[in-house]
Amino acid sequence: MHGSPFQWAAIFHKEDINFTKGHHDLAWYDPTSKSQEHHLPCKVQCGYCRTPIMDEGRNMILLFPTLIEGINTKEGREAFKPQCHMFYPQRVVDIKDGLAKWAGLNEESELCDEETGEAIPGSKPEKKENEENKKKGGEEANGKDGEMKD
Repeated sequence: MHGSPFQWAAIFHKEDINFTKGHHDLAWYDPTSKSQEHHLPCKVQCGYCRTPIMDEGRNMILLFPTLIEGINTKEGREAFKPQCHMFYPQRVVDIKDGLAKWAGLNEESELCDEETGEAIPGSKPEKKENEENKKKGGEEANGKDGEMKD
C-alpha cells in the first residue's frame, strides 16, 4: 500500500516470469483472511525487509518493473513504457498523453474520454472467447466434458 497518485506496474502471465534466485525468500499476505499463508490472490513481499514485490493472482501477477533486472537501460525502459491507463475514472490527476484510458481493466471495460475522463458508452470490446465461440459454433472452444478452456 502506498500514497502515490500513480503506480507503475506490469502485468504478466505467471508462466512468463522466473525468479533467478528462487522463491524461498518471499513472504505472502492474504488481505482477505489477514493471513501470511500463501492463498491466492495475495500480496508478495521480500521475506527479510518486507518490500512489496508484486500481487499474485490465479493466472497473472502484477509486478513493479523497478525490480526487473535491466529496467534502467534504454532497452528496458522502452520495453516497459506505458501502453494504457486502467481505472481512469478514479484518477487523481488528468493524464493527456494519447494512450488508451480504460474505466476498469484494459480490453475488458469501456474506454474513457481523455478530456472528461468519463466512460464512453458502447466502447467496451466484445470478449475474444465469445467471438471465437460464435465462429466455431461453441464446439471446439469447449473441453471434452463441456468445460470452458482457459
